[in-house]
Amino acid sequence: MINAIVMTVLLVAALTWFTITMQRKIRVLLKGKPAVRWDQVPTRLWTTVKVAFGQSKMFKEPGPGLMHALIFWGFLLLLIRTISVFGRAYAGVDSNWTLFWFCPTAEGIYTLIKDVTELVVLVMILWAVWRRAVTKPERLTLSWGGYLVLGLIGTLMVTDFLYDGARFAIAAIEGQTVFPATLVDALKHERAWAPIGSLVGAWLGGFSAEGLNVFQWVMFWIHVVALLFFLNELPLSKHFHVITSIPNVFLSRLEAPGAVAPIEDIENQEKFGVNEPRDLTWRQILDGYTCTECGRCTVTCPAHQSGKPLSPKMLICDMRDFIKAHEHDIIAGKDTVREDGPQPEDGQYKVPATQAGGLLDAIGEEVIWACTTCRSCEENCPVTITHTDKIIDYRRYLTLMEGRGNPEVNLAMKNLENKSNPWGMPSGERGQWMVEDLGVPLLSEKGEAEYLFYMGCSAAYEDRNKKVATAFIKLLQKAGVDFAILGNEEGCCGDSARRLGNEYLFQMQAQTNIEVFKAYNVKKIVTMCPHGYNTIRHEYPQFGGEFEVIHHSELLANLIAEGRLTLPTSGDPLRVVFHDSCYLGRYNDIYEAPRKVLKGLPGITMGRIEKERKNGMCCGAGGGLMWREEHIGERVNRLRVKQLQEANPEVIASACPFCLVMCRDGINELDLGEQLKSADIAEILAQRIGV
Repeated sequence: MINAIVMTVLLVAALTWFTITMQRKIRVLLKGKPAVRWDQVPTRLWTTVKVAFGQSKMFKEPGPGLMHALIFWGFLLLLIRTISVFGRAYAGVDSNWTLFWFCPTAEGIYTLIKDVTELVVLVMILWAVWRRAVTKPERLTLSWGGYLVLGLIGTLMVTDFLYDGARFAIAAIEGQTVFPATLVDALKHERAWAPIGSLVGAWLGGFSAEGLNVFQWVMFWIHVVALLFFLNELPLSKHFHVITSIPNVFLSRLEAPGAVAPIEDIENQEKFGVNEPRDLTWRQILDGYTCTECGRCTVTCPAHQSGKPLSPKMLICDMRDFIKAHEHDIIAGKDTVREDGPQPEDGQYKVPATQAGGLLDAIGEEVIWACTTCRSCEENCPVTITHTDKIIDYRRYLTLMEGRGNPEVNLAMKNLENKSNPWGMPSGERGQWMVEDLGVPLLSEKGEAEYLFYMGCSAAYEDRNKKVATAFIKLLQKAGVDFAILGNEEGCCGDSARRLGNEYLFQMQAQTNIEVFKAYNVKKIVTMCPHGYNTIRHEYPQFGGEFEVIHHSELLANLIAEGRLTLPTSGDPLRVVFHDSCYLGRYNDIYEAPRKVLKGLPGITMGRIEKERKNGMCCGAGGGLMWREEHIGERVNRLRVKQLQEANPEVIASACPFCLVMCRDGINELDLGEQLKSADIAEILAQRIGV
């Protein structure tokens, strides 16, 4: 009876405190803006099984991934044991009650699984402590909180072994009077299935039955108190992810990763972007609750690797800490932005969350502008946190509310607004050279064509990419593809404007292009630029622009497969390494098409490097940073060229105009021009075919 009373008091106290804490967290969450996350339930369930329960994103680092997965799976298996332990406080001191009380065989099998699982979890905990105390990986945030949680988990495993061992040792003592015969028989049956517990029982065999009885109850209550303390520690620390990670995965963003959410009814909005928690969606706030601080995002971030102040992990943690510091005001519906709050000083990118005048002060303006939107952080996050949507929302606030953009970026935005290209070249000359030099028809004269070749700003104006466009056009002409261009009726796709935070300009550009496309009844669009491809395919539908969009790498691969482009039977040897564009690869999962084009060419040897495909690194031009100089740390394109050099190539191949220019500049800046060149796949194919 005493055990039942004590257990009841502990449970009521612990669960009441837990409920109060969780209620506060949920009230903050509900102050966020709406977000639809209850659709496509079958897809969400499968994602949860694969990512949350299957821990699929953990194994990019096999060792640490396995460690975490085994601890997680162990906890799931041990939930049954936890319920059984709680139940014994009510079943009586002579009980050996378990959830499998109705089937001794099932109870025995679970006991074996439980014993092995606890040992595995304990070993993994020791490994985790070793990593924190000795090896200290860069990506980990080392804190006493981490040791506390590891200590609590270890305590749960050890106390359970000692609890079982003491009971098994008592049952083995002949003539003892502490346990009745029925309990002794039950424990002997359990001991036969418990290799670790029986071994602990053998170690404790020299003690008296009375002493062991006291010891087993001490271990029992330490186990219970540690578990309830652990439960209440979770919402107050980074380990909140133990509770929120599975819901966060279920509520993942299922839209195409390349589609940025629009500002609805932009003409009638009075506030744009995010500078306080209530401007975030509830799902974005949940991301903050869910961050594990594992750092997998940060160590793969090109900005961080090149010495910029951006750490995707800290981006989320600073947001979370600001929310935590202002919970009272958020719940009360008060503005958390203080005009008289401290501002970052010279050489300082941010201020502590408890002192910051606004959310952006806690994060840091330079942090926000350093992001290339490559999504490597999101690709590597094991709990499906999204970073780029928040970055773009912060940029929207800085751009549209504060007018605080880099002068270089402001010039590009002005050119986009006035001339519909970032260089400020005459809009009337857009792509005119294609008509005059290559005989490309204008859609206004041709009337209709199977494909609209959407040139993009680079192919239309930039000298290096004019050569790529020339090669691509000649390949289309040789294959007999029916295509045309819009010429000066084409405008910028708007990718840079949107990702630099100028949503108003993007929507004007998108709607203008959509109107022109529809006026010519365009059905299929081919583009050489992954940024244009992504924007037209995934973001124009937000404004009624539904078109079939194909990237030039896909079209070339198809033309080769169909025999419309005949490949030579021989060719000079050439060592090539392919650089994956983020907007082609991680955004749209196009990895094979450009490689098929290259692999089919005789003489070409494709090199492999560690940082490729989904693990590839950005060239540094994404997120509108093509138009912004890097003043901090190493230039990203130089770092990327160094990585690509691992394959000892003669040519760095790409399928993106931004990547081509960035790789070329990186090669020149590293004085590698004598031994290394950059080229688009269309150029390599055209040269080999001889067009």
